[in-house]
Amino acid sequence: MERYLLKETAPFVQFSSVKVTDDFNTFFDIEKTPKQSVEDYCQQLLNRSFAITHSQIPDFICHHCNLVKEPLPWLNKFEKLLTLHEDLFSGNRNQSRLMKFLNCIENRRNKIIDEKERSEIKKPAKKFINAESEDRYFSFHELKKILTTLPGDAERIIMLTREKFEYQQANIEFLNINTLEFDKQCDKEIEQIMTMKKLQEEVAKQFLMISTGKTNSEKIVLNGPQNILTNAFKQMMTSIKPNGKPYIQKRIKDVATFIHENFVDENGNPLSMETLQTYLSPGRNDKDPNSDLQVNF
Repeated sequence: MERYLLKETAPFVQFSSVKVTDDFNTFFDIEKTPKQSVEDYCQQLLNRSFAITHSQIPDFICHHCNLVKEPLPWLNKFEKLLTLHEDLFSGNRNQSRLMKFLNCIENRRNKIIDEKERSEIKKPAKKFINAESEDRYFSFHELKKILTTLPGDAERIIMLTREKFEYQQANIEFLNINTLEFDKQCDKEIEQIMTMKKLQEEVAKQFLMISTGKTNSEKIVLNGPQNILTNAFKQMMTSIKPNGKPYIQKRIKDVATFIHENFVDENGNPLSMETLQTYLSPGRNDKDPNSDLQVNF
C-alpha cells in the first residue's frame, strides 16, 4: 500500500484500529498496536483513504463509525485530517475523491444526529402507535397533540397531508391492527377541519345578517336572469295607462333600491344596485331580455 506523507495530525481521542483476527478487513481496518500514537493512527488512516476505491468510501466511513463509541467526534477529526492534507488530493480523480469523502462524512453526521434526536423523543405507549417503519413510528395520537400547537387550520392541513404522504411512502414493518390506518385518520381529520371551517363561516354569516336585521330568508329568491325582473318593472314605469299615468311612478334609483332590498339571486346573494339601475334605464334597451322571455303587461 502506497504511503502518503503525513504533514499534520488531527486530535483524535478515539482510535478505530482493531486487533488482527479472522474478521480483520484488509481493505478498511487499521491494525491496533501497543501504545499506538496519534501520528501512527493518522498516517495509517490517511493511507487507507487513498487505497480504497471511490465506491468503497461510504462503507469505509460507516465501518469506522461502528468501531468507536462516539462516532460524531471521530467524524469531525477525520474531516479535519483530510482538509489538513487537501494538497495531496491533486488531479481530477483525487479532487473528486476528497469531495466524496466530505459529502459522505456530512451525510453520515446528519444521519447520526437525526437518529439521536429521534431516540431522545419518548415514544408513546404501543397502543398509541399506528405503525412503525425502519426510520420512525407513526402515531395519530401524538400527531393530534402537535396539531393543537399550530396557529391555524391551514398549517394543520399541511402537516396532516405531509404526514399522510410520509406514511404512504414508508416501508411499514409493524402495523397496529387495533387502530385505524394512519393515513385514513389523517384524511378524516382534514375532512373534519374543512367541514367545521365551512360551518363556522355559515354560522358567522347568519349571525351577521341577524344582527343587521337583514336575512335572506325574508327575501324573494329570483330563479332566473335579473333583466327579466327589471324589464317587468321598467314596463310598468314607462307604459302609460289611459289616464295618462304609468303603472309605477317612481325614480329608477328608488325602484332599484326596492328590488335590491327584497330580492336575492338563486344562490342567496344580493343583487347589484349598479346593475339594477343600468337594467332599469330606458336608454339601455340593449340590456332587456329577448321578447320571448319578457313578462308583458
